[in-house]
Amino acid sequence: MSIVLNEREFAESALETCSLGQKPLETLGRIARYYAADGYKRGEICSLLEEFLFKCDPGINIVKWQNAIGKQAKYACKNGLIEIDSIPITQKELDVCESLSGTQMRRLMFTLICLAKFSNAVNPKNNGWVNRQDREIFKMANVVTPIKRQSLMLNDLRELGLIRFSRKVDNVNINVLCIDNGGDAVLHVSDFRNLGYQYLRYCEEPYFECASCGIVIKRTNNSQKYCRECGAEINRQKSRENWKRNAAG
Repeated sequence: MSIVLNEREFAESALETCSLGQKPLETLGRIARYYAADGYKRGEICSLLEEFLFKCDPGINIVKWQNAIGKQAKYACKNGLIEIDSIPITQKELDVCESLSGTQMRRLMFTLICLAKFSNAVNPKNNGWVNRQDREIFKMANVVTPIKRQSLMLNDLRELGLIRFSRKVDNVNINVLCIDNGGDAVLHVSDFRNLGYQYLRYCEEPYFECASCGIVIKRTNNSQKYCRECGAEINRQKSRENWKRNAAG
C-alpha cells in the first residue's frame, strides 16, 4: 500500500472531488477509516462507501464492489486513521547516509530510515521495523538495479550494523538500527513519493518539487516548475481556455 501521511486530508479531498484515484481500493480504505474515526459503525460505513462510489460513477455496478466495501469497512473498524504532519530526520541520521559509499547506497539508507520512522509513528511499538517488499523499497529510493545487487546492497548495510533481518525464514522485514529519536530534526519528510530524489534534493542536486502535485523530480531546465504530467495537464487546460475564448469571440 502506498504511504499517505495525512489520510484525513486525503479522504476529504477524494470525497470533495468524487475521485477514486489510481488505486481505488486504497482510496476506499482511507475513506472507510475516515468515517470510522468519526464514529460511524460498520454498516453505516458500507452505506457511505456505496454512496461515494455512485457519486464517482453513477453507472457503476455496485454488486461487484460489495466484497471490497465489506472488507474495507471491517478493516477500518479495527485500524485507526493515519494523521501525521511529517517525519523528522535528524543530522545524525543524515550523517549515517553520507558515510556510505555511492549515491545509491545513501538513497537506500535514507529511504529505510524514513520508512522505519513512519512505521514507528503509526505504531510506537514498531521499534524500527520496515514491512515492505524489497522491490517497493528500492522503487521508493529511486534505485534501479538488478535483484541480485539489491540483495548485496542490503547485505552490505547489514554487515555495517545499520540494519538486521528477521530471524524467520519467510519474513522479509528489515529492522533499521540507526534511528535517532533524540536529535533535532533538520529535515521533515511529508511526501513518500521519490524518497531517493528527495535525498538528492537535500544534497543540493538538481531536483525540485512540482508546483502542482508536489512530487520531487529531476530538473531538466532552470525555469521548470511542473512535472511532466502536471505540465501536460496545465497545457491542456490553457488550450481549452484559448479555444473557449476564440469560440466566444
